[in-house]
Amino acid sequence: MTKIQITPDMFDIAFSLSKLRQGNFTNQFTTKKLKELLSDDRVLAQNVEGVVGYIGDMCAGIMLGLDPHNIMRNMVLDTDLLTHRDECDIVFNGHRIDVKTEFYPPNKFNSVINRTITKNETYGCRLINDKQFRDNSHGIDIYLYGTMDNIDPRKANYWYGIGWISTDRIKEIAPKPSSFSPAGAKLWTPAHCIPNEDLSDINSLISSKKGAYKYYDNHILNPKFSELDTRRLNYIFKNSGL
Repeated sequence: MTKIQITPDMFDIAFSLSKLRQGNFTNQFTTKKLKELLSDDRVLAQNVEGVVGYIGDMCAGIMLGLDPHNIMRNMVLDTDLLTHRDECDIVFNGHRIDVKTEFYPPNKFNSVINRTITKNETYGCRLINDKQFRDNSHGIDIYLYGTMDNIDPRKANYWYGIGWISTDRIKEIAPKPSSFSPAGAKLWTPAHCIPNEDLSDINSLISSKKGAYKYYDNHILNPKFSELDTRRLNYIFKNSGL
């Protein structure tokens, strides 16, 4: 488990980008509980999926030694100026990574982040929505799981990297989606259930063998930088703090 501090500018960048993309995205995984918690800020409640996701992407990037601002700049380019979802969240050491930031009840939090929870306990598995896995797994090499110390992103201080698993390994241990977890809990949508104990340690990802995909250390080197509308690009960068 690795702990990364969530700075105020991370929230500001994530919220700004989420609002800028709002007309082009349909939030898929916002829970009723989270909407109720954020009822004092209607705009945040509408965009919280994006806010949490972008904070997770930036924190995971820092954990892996990448520049979080550059990750977000490349994301803006790779989504053709926020007009569609990106194929992956991060490219690290040649691997395409999907960062999953989940939330757990207080009584499960420590056992999840310390990886002592078992699959036969509730919250003992990390989940991937079946439709998302079918749609996106062909473009993902690694799924990386993390969480935050507060479900309200305005109050979260730290993001915790829990572990990672390859797409190929998921297909081996959880090839079919389930409507129930191994603990017998009903899932709100069919999902692939990955036992928390089957995640690999973050350090093993950092030292992993190099993959085939390129990461642009400077977003200016991204081929899309010279292809897209410069005025719109500068507007997004300016208004999001990038």
